[in-house]
Amino acid sequence: MTISGKPSRTDWERVRKSIAMDEPIPYDPNDPDDGPYDPNDDDAVDRFLTEANRVYPAQPAEARKIAKAS
Repeated sequence: MTISGKPSRTDWERVRKSIAMDEPIPYDPNDPDDGPYDPNDDDAVDRFLTEANRVYPAQPAEARKIAKAS
């Protein structure tokens, strides 16, 4: 069961078998739906996560305008 109370549609036996066999994750670099990096390449994953976790300071507003109720 899931949090919503509906049965899971995931084939967990297939997932466990795939993990046990260390199957690679299907990835097509020409398909934009497959993401920005190859999940089977450890260096690519590390680079992506390093960049994804980078925090940049917020840019202060030049001239803040305060909305007033009319």
